[in-house]
Amino acid sequence: MFGEEGLIEEAKKHCEEFLQREQRSLATFTRDSSLIYMPEEKLERFVLNSSNGVLYLPLASFLNKNLDENQIMWHIYYELALYSDWKKQARKYLNRRKDWQKEIDHMSNYILLKIRKDGLEGDPAYSPSMISNYVKKEILDFLYLFDKYVSFLRVLQICPIYRDDENFKKILLYMKQTGRSKEAITKVPRHRGFINGFITIELYKEEPEIEGAIENPFHKKIFNRPFYEFVRYELIRQINQEKGIVERDPFLRSFVFPTFEKLWKQEIDEMEFHRSTEQKEEKCQESNGIFEQPKAEEIQDSLESTQEEVEKILEEIADQEENIIAHMESIMEGKINLEPYGVSQADQELFQFYSNKMKKEREEMKRFWKKLIGDASKEINIKKYNQVKGKLDIDNLIHSYPDFLEAEKKGNYKNLPIFNRYLLESQTNVLPEKIEISFVIDNSGSMNERKIDATRKALAVTLLSIDDFNRYLEKNIEKLKQKIEVQTETWFFGSRCYNVKEFNYRSSAEKEKSDIIRSIVRLDGNDGATDDGACLKEISNTITPKQENRLKKGKQIKIVFQITDGASSFPGMAKEAVEELLSKNVMVYGFQIGKNNEANEKVFKFVWREGYKEPHGIILGEEVEKLPKELLKAVGQNIKTVFNK
Repeated sequence: MFGEEGLIEEAKKHCEEFLQREQRSLATFTRDSSLIYMPEEKLERFVLNSSNGVLYLPLASFLNKNLDENQIMWHIYYELALYSDWKKQARKYLNRRKDWQKEIDHMSNYILLKIRKDGLEGDPAYSPSMISNYVKKEILDFLYLFDKYVSFLRVLQICPIYRDDENFKKILLYMKQTGRSKEAITKVPRHRGFINGFITIELYKEEPEIEGAIENPFHKKIFNRPFYEFVRYELIRQINQEKGIVERDPFLRSFVFPTFEKLWKQEIDEMEFHRSTEQKEEKCQESNGIFEQPKAEEIQDSLESTQEEVEKILEEIADQEENIIAHMESIMEGKINLEPYGVSQADQELFQFYSNKMKKEREEMKRFWKKLIGDASKEINIKKYNQVKGKLDIDNLIHSYPDFLEAEKKGNYKNLPIFNRYLLESQTNVLPEKIEISFVIDNSGSMNERKIDATRKALAVTLLSIDDFNRYLEKNIEKLKQKIEVQTETWFFGSRCYNVKEFNYRSSAEKEKSDIIRSIVRLDGNDGATDDGACLKEISNTITPKQENRLKKGKQIKIVFQITDGASSFPGMAKEAVEELLSKNVMVYGFQIGKNNEANEKVFKFVWREGYKEPHGIILGEEVEKLPKELLKAVGQNIKTVFNK
């Protein structure tokens, strides 16, 4: 026989095994495969510790409610429905007070104007700060309640199992138990009843009555569509396109908040205010009470995090992101010990010298990257055919000629799709999932101090700039509608070739920065001859048939930039390696720096310019100082080409 503790342990073990089986589904839903799920026997509601990457599950509540596995998963999904967007836009959620300040000010002024009209200006019961706090809380509650509605929709949309009658009835029962009933709407102010009405319709399939409203907002239409259907459709479209708060809040501001505000103003207009000093205590308290700082609506017996708990989670996520950035900056400024990665303090100081030298150019590239991402999803005019208005299109007319003849008899051509016109549409390029950039650097004995200095500057600013670009890409996944990353590696060649910086796909920030630093400080011109062909050949050999196929289809991009101060020691091998890379759809470019004699220049042109549709070699010659600018320009233009295809 199991005692109570034994039963709990058994339930905990079963829950852990069940969660392990569902790990893949949870990772797909949350977009986070690292999140851990741990049942805790003493918890009554979910607790998300984002800094440790753990969601603690309320095992006690699961047992008390006798939930089955499908119900448990629904609760987890509902709790984490916006988690992927929180991680991308934590500060955006936390800054809603600022973003909605215009609406807060407008409603605060509306209430204060009524107070002035009633001659109550200066009465301590109606102070501007109290009014402002009240309005701020009402608007933030409006946004939070709508977030919960979107969470509900997202679970139903991504996990269709919960649309089945049996599972949906269990969800409906839980919602009733937590106070989300049809009757509950009549017990709250009408503007709150309105916002709660969306999930009520979702649950009970009927429009609620908003008591006291001049007109039931759910009876009106937008663009000739029922109000609720229009809002629901647009939200589901955003969910399917993996959009979040960045698109949701402007939509709410345009189409939902005006109705919320209208109902709210109706309530304010109907209220009677009294002086707090008058001997009408009961009436005074009744009218003044709405302006006290309202408490969040308590959801009885709810397993989900409260509004205040969600705010703490968002603060934790935002702080994490800022700590990561600060940590990376500390690494770059030499404040963190990188000796375990083979980088000494002297190496960090030398690297910091070059990083500081190239600050201006790096800032210019930051502006370039931001504009590039901003332009990636623009609205442009697209010609649309089969339209009911616009310019007559002959092909459309021929295709619809029987309908045209029928319309001619009736004398009504109104709905014939025989025209074309230009419409403004959002067009997003399908981008590759990965861009790999290899820097192949001449470290032969002929690389003098001036050439090494220019190459170090070029490498430092380019590698750091690509690091900046990756951070912008991570923050703009939603705008680009996909994840894309740019990875770099560096190779040195002389009498032999070797990899200095690897493609660090899943390594730590310390490893990535250490490799970048090594790429700069290990460049010293001590590697003998100029055998670049062997290095290019080795890069070509790393390309697998699968990767070659992805390069051909444009799902992956690979670019190689070589910097050399002279001619190849083995030009035939070097040219063969360049041609092989080009045949595998790799973009290859060579930069020649330093004073060159006629023979060396001829060899460089043979390897990099002759026999191609367009030249792949750039000769800078004695204008060595131009290298950082020219390399940045080449990297930027190639990535821009990828984004603008």
